[in-house]
Amino acid sequence: MISGIAFIVIGAASLIDSNIPRKVELDKTLDPKVNHIDVVTPIMNKGNVGKIIIDGSEFDFKIESPDNEIIVSVTNRSHYEYDLVANNEGQYRIETKNTGNSTLQIDGDVETKASPLAFVGHMMLLITGIIVLGIGIKARYA
Repeated sequence: MISGIAFIVIGAASLIDSNIPRKVELDKTLDPKVNHIDVVTPIMNKGNVGKIIIDGSEFDFKIESPDNEIIVSVTNRSHYEYDLVANNEGQYRIETKNTGNSTLQIDGDVETKASPLAFVGHMMLLITGIIVLGIGIKARYA
């Protein structure tokens, strides 16, 4: 019975926590020959912010909104900084492609929250807790 209550409490707490945006650091090096494309897909609430700093080799950079509208697109740059403010809620797509001959460094941070798949995991934990609690109550009073 206690384990059922624990499952319910942990599931509810993690469900609430997964909807709170967290700041995630961007720290990536793109080699010109291997893994020359980096895609980041943060799930942002309206008003969440991000800062992207790209430096090094030549690159192409693009940010798409959840509506698939291009927010910013630059080509053939060797340094670029962008402050992103989410105008819509949803999944943004930040793509950087190394088009030069040397390494490219991506730094900064973005705010993101858990994916819808995480919601399913939290619900499974809650349901398991309810089932275990029900079995515990039935075993105790039967």
